[in-house]
Amino acid sequence: MSNSRDKLNEARYFLEEMSRVNPDVDKFRYSFTAFLAASRSLTLIMQKEFSKVSGFDSWYTKKQKEMNNNSILKYLLRQRNITSHERPVFPIGIISATGQGINGTQVGVFLIGTGTSTDFSGSFMKFSADRPNTTVTYRFDDIPDRDKDVVTICQEAIDLLERIVTECEEKFLRKK
Repeated sequence: MSNSRDKLNEARYFLEEMSRVNPDVDKFRYSFTAFLAASRSLTLIMQKEFSKVSGFDSWYTKKQKEMNNNSILKYLLRQRNITSHERPVFPIGIISATGQGINGTQVGVFLIGTGTSTDFSGSFMKFSADRPNTTVTYRFDDIPDRDKDVVTICQEAIDLLERIVTECEEKFLRKK
């Protein structure tokens, strides 16, 4: 296994953790931050691993342009830079719960918290975690495609990085 593939697997692990620890807002954020760090360092590790292999530099220059033009990767890089150098990143938590009301009627609650109000968001999410029929999704309010939640966005990034790592390994791993 290449070092690049290992780092990709690490990023994938933290993506899986984001789903596993949901709806705990803090554990979700910590897993997201780890995902950002692992997915960003993947290409740095790839460059170090393959830079001495003939043809890699010209291939990588093309891939770098492709990655720089990808809106999801650009967005996640910006989020990684914010969380690494400025402050924590707080996705918006969207909580919906349904249950039985008076006389057996269905009751629904739909709340949106910015994540910056930890007293409200944190306590409600911890309270609701044990409740049946409760779902929590996390979104960004400053991304062009607001219909996608954080996990979906990260999965799309992993899919793209997977293709790049696979192509790199097929072209350069044997020459290494």
